[in-house]
Amino acid sequence: MLRALSRLFSSSPSRRSLDAAGGGRRWQDAPASANVGTIHASASTIGMRAQHFTLNNPTGARITESLASNLVGDGIKPRSEHEDEAVRRVLQRLWKAWTDEADAEGQTDFYGLQQFAVRDLVVFGEVLFVFTYHPETGAPQLRRLHPEQLDRTKDQMFDHGGRVYQGVEFDAAGRRVAYWIRQSLLSGDALAGYSLAPVRIPASEVIHLFRQLVPGQVRGLSWFASVLLAAKELDSVLDALIVRARVAALHAGFITDTDGNPAYDGQKSDGTLTAGLEPGALINLPPGKDIRFPDTPDQGGASDLLTTTFRLIASGTNTTYEQATGDYSNVNYSSARQAFLEYRRFCQTIQHHLLVFGLCRPVWKAFIQYQVLQGVIPARDYTADRSAFDAVKWLPPAWPWVDPKNDAIAAEKALKNHLRSRSEIIAERGYDAEDVDAEIAADAKRLKDHKIIPSPDTSTESE
Repeated sequence: MLRALSRLFSSSPSRRSLDAAGGGRRWQDAPASANVGTIHASASTIGMRAQHFTLNNPTGARITESLASNLVGDGIKPRSEHEDEAVRRVLQRLWKAWTDEADAEGQTDFYGLQQFAVRDLVVFGEVLFVFTYHPETGAPQLRRLHPEQLDRTKDQMFDHGGRVYQGVEFDAAGRRVAYWIRQSLLSGDALAGYSLAPVRIPASEVIHLFRQLVPGQVRGLSWFASVLLAAKELDSVLDALIVRARVAALHAGFITDTDGNPAYDGQKSDGTLTAGLEPGALINLPPGKDIRFPDTPDQGGASDLLTTTFRLIASGTNTTYEQATGDYSNVNYSSARQAFLEYRRFCQTIQHHLLVFGLCRPVWKAFIQYQVLQGVIPARDYTADRSAFDAVKWLPPAWPWVDPKNDAIAAEKALKNHLRSRSEIIAERGYDAEDVDAEIAADAKRLKDHKIIPSPDTSTESE
């Protein structure tokens, strides 16, 4: 006993380790760890496979659309927080007019570009926009580029300490200062200009978004990276099951004929008898006739396997099984609410930490600077307090309530007990409190002008 205790306390630190850091037979087939270089080397191939998955697979297409619809919806919209109400109104009016000109291609508005950004994030793992300017008005615009136009082959070291890696240029302090982008021969065709040398564009004129999964990551990785192999295997299983069903449907039965006379009535052509079976028919076979039916292969646990694989794919893309498949047959209120709340937290993280910070705020600053150049905002006022004009609150689309009645009652009680503000509750619904108050006041004035008496509230609140 004493000898065992002595060995325990005298063992060297090198001999003690965590199981996860151990070796031996159980870790022989463990995959090697992925580092930044692995991500950058594989991202292009994964992006192409992910694009094929979203274009050819209904699950991939649905996941992409679900993420775009829930992250952006009809748009993440700004609300100026300038202290002067008159200035706020002018900025909001000018912003609404500008959004229609935001797309340099003229195919959509700024909120449609947000949808494109989410799709590129999901499929390719990164978003690439460049600022351009309207040829007549000089208003800032955004041009959507294929992420692969950011030249991955551009690597260079500079004497001043800066470097270019994966097409992104850094200064000696590690700040992004420029992007090396291959020009496209055709608008929107990322591969058309592959033979052209990349062009250096200052970082202030480029919007490049991606989720940084590991420290030091410079380029993005498709959100489908962890599920593409499972999705490919799932396609193979589905194809095999379909082929199996088709083969099983080709044969009704095999007739063993010992004397050459058919057991069924039918037409015979080139030695082949065309006969049929009718439901519920009882047929007497002549002596010497034997009919055998092939055993249809059992699918085994194919259904459970498919469901499990779909759940893995949904989990790997941070969506729910129901959103990925459209199958709501086994959902109930409790599970739906829990899944919705978890999915909502994920979406809010992407909205505020990625889309608002990396896309919306730079666009708002470019919009404000354009108004200064146009003289709408006096340069003296802007120079004196830039933060007053740059201050803006971005409102994501409203989240639908899982249980509208109970959620509304809970919000009302929280408001009465001073646990939440009206502005917070209204913002949670995707609206701005000032706009809502203005509309309520306008409705009340309209009722008064037309001498319309509002209907009395006859509802009773049940505790």
